Amino acid sequence: MMSDVTTPVEKLRAAFGKTIVDVAILHGIPLVRVGKADVPLVAHYVHTHPELQGTLSLLWAVDHRPHEKRYELCYLFTLADPREWLLLAADLLDEDRLFPSITPHIHAAQWYEREIRDMFGLIAEGHPDLRRLVRHEHWPKGTHPLKKEFPWNTVLGRQQGQYAFRHIEGEGVFEVPVGPIHAGIIEPGHFRFSVAGEPIMQLEVRHFWKHRGVEKLFENHTLTTAVPLTERVSGDTTVGHSLAYCQAVETLLGLEVPRRARYLRSLFLELERLHNHLGDVGAICNDTAYTLAHAHGSRMKEQIMQLNDRLTGSRFLRGVNCVGGVDVDLEASRFDEVVAELDRLEKDFTELEEIIFANASLTDRLETTGFLNERTAIDHGVMGVVGRASNINRDVRRDHPFAAYDELQVKVALYRYGDVRARMRVRMDEIHESIRLIREVRARIPHGPIMAPPTRAPAPGEWALSAVEGWRGEILYFVMAGEDGAIHRCKVRDPSFVNWPAIQYAVLGNIIPDFPLINKSFNLSYAGNDL
Repeated sequence: MMSDVTTPVEKLRAAFGKTIVDVAILHGIPLVRVGKADVPLVAHYVHTHPELQGTLSLLWAVDHRPHEKRYELCYLFTLADPREWLLLAADLLDEDRLFPSITPHIHAAQWYEREIRDMFGLIAEGHPDLRRLVRHEHWPKGTHPLKKEFPWNTVLGRQQGQYAFRHIEGEGVFEVPVGPIHAGIIEPGHFRFSVAGEPIMQLEVRHFWKHRGVEKLFENHTLTTAVPLTERVSGDTTVGHSLAYCQAVETLLGLEVPRRARYLRSLFLELERLHNHLGDVGAICNDTAYTLAHAHGSRMKEQIMQLNDRLTGSRFLRGVNCVGGVDVDLEASRFDEVVAELDRLEKDFTELEEIIFANASLTDRLETTGFLNERTAIDHGVMGVVGRASNINRDVRRDHPFAAYDELQVKVALYRYGDVRARMRVRMDEIHESIRLIREVRARIPHGPIMAPPTRAPAPGEWALSAVEGWRGEILYFVMAGEDGAIHRCKVRDPSFVNWPAIQYAVLGNIIPDFPLINKSFNLSYAGNDL
């Protein structure tokens, strides 16, 4: 017998009744407000109900001072089918600093709740691990930068402190620390391995050495001036981050981005995906000492980056996106140049694929290495290339179409093996798909303007959410308007923040010399994670 309860909100009302304090719809997103004590129960229901199966996609806090004396906790879930959003919210009033942790119910909340404690001083009671995450131990006690009373230009003193790493006790167990300073140009990150013999028993990741206070810096900007800051959140994802931000602000300003601009945004996003994936395919081969494939991958990446420079004046595509559209238009001859370049590159890349797949020793190194099973991936909310290699069928371009993807049908690359080879296969498939999509853009792009003026001014406290499928995975932005066009709160989530904890499971049972290969197959951002 089929239930008459159809929508997620109706299911929650039926299940919890008066527990639901309020329901609202803002920009198409249902917001369900509950009391803070009821959050774990409701969140667990959303996460486990067979008709909802909500993945925790983002968890953040907002300090509503000075206008209201309250903090707000927001829990964004992506439901299974269709992949709609559902937002739970709860308030902490007056001087209340305690809220119940949902980490015992939903493992993906672990880093989010630790981050909220560091940045706001709000404590998740019942959390299994409340060590500092973002605030390293030299930060003075009581320093919580995202509280409104904390000035952005505060110069902090230093205190002595030491991070309490987890230890495995037992005869023959050794700890091997790696980083945070590495050889070459890799960004800082600390990895501490516990081994008994050769297999890795435990890896603990310690990051946030590159924390720059990005979310605090947003509060010094207006809605229309912050785009250059978004381009520097993670330098290799310039288009992805700036586009996610612009879309959120455009929702607040009531902007209807012209079709031509939406097509150009898709073009530049796929070019960004291309040069990063090409470099990664070569770099994965390099970590097996297969330098031939690495050389060709690097050569093809450089071709795309030089093409980027010719089109926009920036190898990393900076200055392309702006609130209301794009700042760069292309003539028909430029589109012909792009497609001709990609035709030559695809032929080269197809030959490289054949060489790679014919190499038995390379296949032996990649298969079963760094295995991340589907259950672990689901528990962590893993996304993007890493998720699709572990059978997580999720791609924002298809599930929440943005830019011109409502008119461009995206074929999602999906594998179930969860190893280094599967992650490389996802990238290879996406390289071909990006080239196909760019050809579609050239064939379909309409004439017309590339900018649109705002039609309204958002009220203080109004917010919008935006998602973009960057080359690593789903990028999320929450933007809340303040007074006179200022930004009250901007929450940024790069996919690296979600996927870094999962690498600690992918390495188990492997040997330390395989870690660079596994790490490269994830290829997560340190800067995008640390903010």
